[in-house]
Amino acid sequence: MTKEAFQLNASAASVYEEQKVKAMFGPLAKAILELVNITKDDRILDIACGTGIVSRMIHENVAPHATLTGVDVNESMLNLARQVTEDRKNAFSWHLGDVADLPFKSSSFTAVFCQQGIQYFPDEGIALKEMRRVLVTKGQLIMSVWGGASDFFIAMADSVSKHINADLGATYLSPFSYNNIRQLPMMLETAEFKSVSIEEIIVDRVVRDTNLSIPKEILGHPAGHRVQVAGEEVVQAIANDVSAACAQYQVGADMVVPQRAFLIQAKAA
Repeated sequence: MTKEAFQLNASAASVYEEQKVKAMFGPLAKAILELVNITKDDRILDIACGTGIVSRMIHENVAPHATLTGVDVNESMLNLARQVTEDRKNAFSWHLGDVADLPFKSSSFTAVFCQQGIQYFPDEGIALKEMRRVLVTKGQLIMSVWGGASDFFIAMADSVSKHINADLGATYLSPFSYNNIRQLPMMLETAEFKSVSIEEIIVDRVVRDTNLSIPKEILGHPAGHRVQVAGEEVVQAIANDVSAACAQYQVGADMVVPQRAFLIQAKAA
């Protein structure tokens, strides 16, 4: 399901939920849900769901009675999704699965979400065809992908490159390196979608209490364990570099960095 291994252990999945979901994936999901139409009658599939923030926000803020199903390749992420929804477990269904071979019958869903997943899929064409297969005719596809790296992650990648090596630094930019946005409409049409639209949105990445959060942001990346083995001093040096490079975004103890993304919508033909 991924172009590079995106397997997090339980500890890293917890950091991901605490740092990245709160700082970015939650605000992004909120911004997207304000721009799309979801109702209580929808049967929703959340692909590459991670810890389930899109499904959770739909349930909490948009359509609490919609049918919500999440699928991800990472068992640790799914386990955390189950933990954080334990008090509402009847509202969600979490599944381990690969986007290239989704474990669902054809025409099972009226809406498919994929927040920040397509850049990891080894074969976008197969992934899009699977998304179409599980959608009903006229069902809606809602995807998002980053529109390049923010100054925050450019600074992080530069510092990891300086203190460890360039190859590891480059992995910190991989979530932002999707290059097929212009080709995506044609790929969607080939996969039997129509009415394709792409719009740019800007979401603020809010990093609370930067002295504590930036080191956790570094280690919450899938390659964070490789930085961690370099030692606490190296992690702190990278965090200091990021703070200095992004000083213009500091707001009190926090940091607010604008992040560009693309919202892609289409209908199943």
